[in-house]
Amino acid sequence: MKIIKPVSNPLANLHNKTKNTELKVLLIFNKLSDFRSEIYDCFLSQIDGRADVDLYIPQINHQNASHFAEVIREKLNTYDYFVIMLHATHINEDILKTINSIPKEKLLILDKRNEFIRGEYACVYQDFEADIYEALSNAKPLMTKYSALNFVIQESYFYSISIMEGVSHFAQENNLQYNIYTEIEDNIIRKNELYLILSEHFLADILKRCNAQNLKIGKDVGILSYNETPIKEVLSGGITVVTTDHCQLGRTAAELVLNGKKEHIRNPFLFIQRNSL
Repeated sequence: MKIIKPVSNPLANLHNKTKNTELKVLLIFNKLSDFRSEIYDCFLSQIDGRADVDLYIPQINHQNASHFAEVIREKLNTYDYFVIMLHATHINEDILKTINSIPKEKLLILDKRNEFIRGEYACVYQDFEADIYEALSNAKPLMTKYSALNFVIQESYFYSISIMEGVSHFAQENNLQYNIYTEIEDNIIRKNELYLILSEHFLADILKRCNAQNLKIGKDVGILSYNETPIKEVLSGGITVVTTDHCQLGRTAAELVLNGKKEHIRNPFLFIQRNSL
């Protein structure tokens, strides 16, 4: 693995772990997290030494978009593939211009399709609205004991609107009372209600408030968390999650690279039942 760090010289501190490979891939994440690390690990596992993979984590904002463009421009002839997973709030007009400058046979977009990326390119994506609607439909038998569904989001989450539309569609179709919250207030926690929570920070806050009110998770209050992380398997006896299959996303991306295909593939979405629902 070669790591290009977001320092004054973004091409410094390179370290090569793969040898004797001809196919070169630049994997671009806006940041690292538990689920991005899983995508990365599964991508490398599926590549299995058949390509030389570099990881680039740019600090993208309006001020340094030109720096990102410079790095990509300098490396266009170095890499056979640019595999890009960026937070949508970072994809402004300048970033789109840079992405569109990459030959489409070299471009693979992860996680979310973008209508402003021109031409035929490879993509492994989530369908946020359809995914949450189908997941809630699968969980419906477990939700009957709750009187309301509360969707707790951070407005800055780039996929919030699409997920909110899926939640609203499900609730209206099933005549289920639902509320949408963008911050945690003192009266938000109510007995016999279900909480779908996108933010890890909000999840921790709600769990603490439930404990303070002596409300039992999975009995008095239902918790459904978005995106699987290892801690959720053991937190509060097990947190039920709805999540894209991050490992499969990485594997599928690797296969598209290795096979040179320009397909758009919807990633599987999972409902993992645990004790909190």
